[in-house]
Amino acid sequence: MAYLAAAAVLIGLLVVTNLILTVGVVRRLREHTAELAALRNGDSGGSDVAMPAGSSVGGFDATSVAGLPVTLATLGDRPLVGFFSPHCQPCKERLPEFIEHATSRPGGRDAVLAVAVGAEEETAELVELLRPVATIVVEPDRGPVQQAFAVTGFPAFVLVEGGVVVASGFDLAPVTHRDTAALPAVG
Repeated sequence: MAYLAAAAVLIGLLVVTNLILTVGVVRRLREHTAELAALRNGDSGGSDVAMPAGSSVGGFDATSVAGLPVTLATLGDRPLVGFFSPHCQPCKERLPEFIEHATSRPGGRDAVLAVAVGAEEETAELVELLRPVATIVVEPDRGPVQQAFAVTGFPAFVLVEGGVVVASGFDLAPVTHRDTAALPAVG
């Protein structure tokens, strides 16, 4: 009889432990569901992949793949900047749209900066795709250009006017919309 009572107590403890763990898992699933819904609605929760609109871009000195010096001043008054990683699937998905928009932008490749993050051999394909439409800088992760724009993820797109960010984000569409809307005003 003592064995039966001990077994019943042990099974009861296991059931209570399982119930507590199940409640914890359900709570975490609810949190993740809310976070995913916010991401789908375009709400990044205040932690975007680059500095927000209104921020002043930090100074940087870099060298393009063509061997020319690159600073914010060498890119003109309204540069479009894109940050890409060769191992990033969203980068590959947004790259054609970036290239298409950069092709139609006034100022040509001198007003567009593409930053390929990684080793030269890893970024070779990105460089070749971007070469006709942008000034290209290849740098390691957390390089000086990424630090100047406070980039924390890829892809990241930033539109700058007069040294101040006017649009930025993971999604290119809002940045290009802002860029296109301002084009008639730029003369």
